[in-house]
Amino acid sequence: MGPTQRAQFHDPIRAVHLGLAVLCVALGVWLRYRGALGELWLDEIWSLNFATTHMNVWHEAFWKIIHDNNHPLNTLWLFLAGPDKAAWFLRLPAIVAGGLSIAVAGWIMDKNGAAPMLSAMLLMAVLYPLVHFGSEARGYGLMILFLLIAFGAVERARDNPAAMKWLFAVAVTLGTWSHLSILPIAFFLAVAYAYTHWRDHGGFWSAIQATLSFCTPVTAGLSVVLAGIYAGYKDQMFDWYGGRATDCPEIGCFSAALDELIGYTLGGITTVPPGLLAGLSVILIAGAVVWLSVLRHPRAALYAFAFFGVSGLYIALGQPNVPYGRYFIGLFALVPLLLADVIGAMRQQGRLCHRMGIGVLLVLVGVSLWTTVPFSRDGRGHYRAAFDLIAREATAQPQAIGTDMVFRTQTLFSHAAMRKGLDFKATYIPAPSIATAKPDWFVGILPQKNGMPSGRCFRNDNGRVAYGLVQVFKYWGVAGIDIGVYKRLSVLEARC
Repeated sequence: MGPTQRAQFHDPIRAVHLGLAVLCVALGVWLRYRGALGELWLDEIWSLNFATTHMNVWHEAFWKIIHDNNHPLNTLWLFLAGPDKAAWFLRLPAIVAGGLSIAVAGWIMDKNGAAPMLSAMLLMAVLYPLVHFGSEARGYGLMILFLLIAFGAVERARDNPAAMKWLFAVAVTLGTWSHLSILPIAFFLAVAYAYTHWRDHGGFWSAIQATLSFCTPVTAGLSVVLAGIYAGYKDQMFDWYGGRATDCPEIGCFSAALDELIGYTLGGITTVPPGLLAGLSVILIAGAVVWLSVLRHPRAALYAFAFFGVSGLYIALGQPNVPYGRYFIGLFALVPLLLADVIGAMRQQGRLCHRMGIGVLLVLVGVSLWTTVPFSRDGRGHYRAAFDLIAREATAQPQAIGTDMVFRTQTLFSHAAMRKGLDFKATYIPAPSIATAKPDWFVGILPQKNGMPSGRCFRNDNGRVAYGLVQVFKYWGVAGIDIGVYKRLSVLEARC
């Protein structure tokens, strides 16, 4: 890419712009800190339990726990911090990584001038999914940081391949220890490097040779990661523990996961036809990438290989196999960069396009800031309040609690009891057995399963026992669990 082609996307960065960049970082850190004040949710507690019950020394995080919910760098932090720390402290690596991710976005965009740089940083600071995963005691926030560093390293490798290949290696290796979902994106970034080398310098074999040289350090780093996985594979502990919370709907998990992620990005839209948000997002992102390619934007090839390559690979492999938007969070972390580049390019297309770009930016920022309000209030759920409701009225121990998701209920309530310093003992009765055991309480996480309606009271199939709804504890966002607490009704009360 020649200097004249780069210059059309560039405007000067002055001291005032650097001050605004600092404010973007501060805003992002503040939003993530606010989101980190709520209770830990199931998967965070699950990770914490791994760190505190399956590890004796720090390095076991990298090889002993072969499980989907072990994100090694995060597990290491939880092991060092211990289970009795405040929720925000357990989430501190994600908060720090979120702040650094905003700064790295600015580093990536600074070649294009102040407007694209600040646009990317502002979007990285406020978009709800990035705030959410930047305030969660899991590995996604760290993975986003290292993915952005890897993205920047590949882009700058055309100017300084010797240094950038080592930066790429460190970022991808640490990102893999944060969450494995970085790997397909890193692979297609390497493919993009090969393509841009071939495009700029010509020669197929020369591009292959340059790519192999560029990828040698990262291959060594990933070998260390794989060695740890191999060493611990004999003790592997992968299990779904009581079943998945949600199965794939008719539109498939790929579309459902995108629907969830985009819906909450736009303020919690959940009532549109299934697949609509996923389809629109694919069309808009594809259109943006193609338009930047037509303009010969220096990052167009990176976007094309990342978005199209990873999406195609997911579809070919039938991934994700659960409808959770978090499995797209790596690709989503590139969206602020893409949007900033589009907005920057629109400035070159006349006043109307320029104003449209500013309008899109302001709408996204406004919706995102509004979205963080219910997240700060309800976040990942009020599980401790649900536990308190039962614990206050418990007349005997162990307390019998019926539930449709034994592992989830037991994990949440055991953690709540530990945090409150209570010696609370409970027996958790699977839903099909409540007619026989007749527990005083029923905790419904999946009220539609096992023939149990989601109304204010229900009977089990044979009508031998009835429960009335006491209170529902809701969560808001892309991670959490709704909990309905029911109490057993007497024969006279049971009018379901």
